Amino acid sequence: MSILNRNEEKSLRFYIGDVSGNDPFYGDPKAYVTINSLFFPDILSESARAAEGKRLNPAVISDIPRLLSFFEGLFSAFGKTQLQKEYNVFRVERAADFELCRRFGETISMTSTSTAGFLDSYRDRRGIALMRFRLPEGSHCINAAETLDFYAKPEEAEILLPPFMGLEITEVPMSDKEKRITDSDGISPKISVIAAATGLKEHKKSACTDISACPAGIRVYKALNRGNIPDPTDVREFSDWKNNFRTEIYSMLKSYT
Repeated sequence: MSILNRNEEKSLRFYIGDVSGNDPFYGDPKAYVTINSLFFPDILSESARAAEGKRLNPAVISDIPRLLSFFEGLFSAFGKTQLQKEYNVFRVERAADFELCRRFGETISMTSTSTAGFLDSYRDRRGIALMRFRLPEGSHCINAAETLDFYAKPEEAEILLPPFMGLEITEVPMSDKEKRITDSDGISPKISVIAAATGLKEHKKSACTDISACPAGIRVYKALNRGNIPDPTDVREFSDWKNNFRTEIYSMLKSYT
C-alpha cells in the first residue's frame, strides 16, 4: 500500500510522465521539461531545450495556484520518503546543466536518476556529462518503484532527487565503454563525475511572498517554440519572476523535509 495521499501520488505520477487525458497541464507527459527549466537562471535552460526540439508548455505557468499545488504534493511526497539503504545511481546530464550543478554544488531542479545505469532515453540532448550519484541512507529521494503501487516505467528504475540537494562533485576518468555513450549529435561525453549527496543545502528562505502570474514567461515560451528570439524585456521580466519563484519553492521544500 502506498504511503502517499491522493495529491502526493497525483503529483509524483504527473512529474514522471504517467498521465492520461488531454488536459493541457496534467495531460502533458513531458511537462517536467518545462517545470525543471523554472529552476535554472535566465532562459538558458529553456533555450537549450527548445533547440533540442522539446516543447515548452505555456500551461505550466498559466495557472500559478495549480502549479504550486503540484509542488506541494511532490514536496510532501519527498518529505514522506527516505532511502532505506545507500544507492549509487546514474544520469546522462546536459553538459550545460552539469556546469551549473558544479558551480552551485547542488541539484538545480528535480533530478531523475536510474539504478539501471546510463539510460539511452536521456541521450536526446546536445552536449552531455555522465553523473554517478552516491545517495546515503536516509536521503529524501523517491524510489518510484517502491513508493508507487503501480510504476508505469519500470525499465527506468527511477530514483528522483529533490532540487537544492548539496553535492560534492569529483571528476573521474571515463572508460572506453562510457566514451561510446553519445549525445544527439553523436559526440562523446564531455566529462564523467561522482556526485556525493550531502542533504538539502541551506538557502535564504522567502517571506512567503505571493507568486503571481507571469504573462512575459508565456510569451517567451511561445517565441522559443516557434524558433524565434524572445523579446529582451520579456526575458528580463521572466528571469526576475523565476528568481522569486525559486526562493519561494525552496521555502516550500524546506517545510516538508
